[in-house]
Amino acid sequence: MFFEYTAPAIARSDKSFIIEHDNREIGQLERYFTKQTSKPEYDVNIVAKEFTSSDEFKIEQTEIKLFGRTKWEIYKNEKIIGEAEFPKGFFKSHQIVMRIDDHPIIIMKINSNGTATLMNEDEEEIGSSRRTSTINRSYEGEIDDDYVDMPLILFYSLVHTFWCASHIE
Repeated sequence: MFFEYTAPAIARSDKSFIIEHDNREIGQLERYFTKQTSKPEYDVNIVAKEFTSSDEFKIEQTEIKLFGRTKWEIYKNEKIIGEAEFPKGFFKSHQIVMRIDDHPIIIMKINSNGTATLMNEDEEEIGSSRRTSTINRSYEGEIDDDYVDMPLILFYSLVHTFWCASHIE
């Protein structure tokens, strides 16, 4: 599956934006800040509203450790359905492991060239992503269809969480 989206140009913006997939609007994403840290670039929380249902997804940061584990809880309509985290360890520090109930684990890892590799739980490559514009915050990528067995707006919100948390501006 191919995916692409453009977020607000200012990385720390809390302005909502529409996500389109296959030329149709599927939902809306919005970043919000909880002031858990004095550095807003490290405060990454996302609300996603799906247009085809009344479902709302939230990815809420529960721990912020600048040189350790950072964690998020993932909600669907206020019920926890999963978690995401930067694992501990020097070689794991630039990746997010995403676990959602009844869905395959997805790992997103930043590469030295600024692109990202999407992997399964065995760390086998299942896709890639990259920033496509230095002016706008536009991203695109591909992922094996078997790993997007979830609402598309949730998948896009996970990708956006990764790029916001990777601090590549």
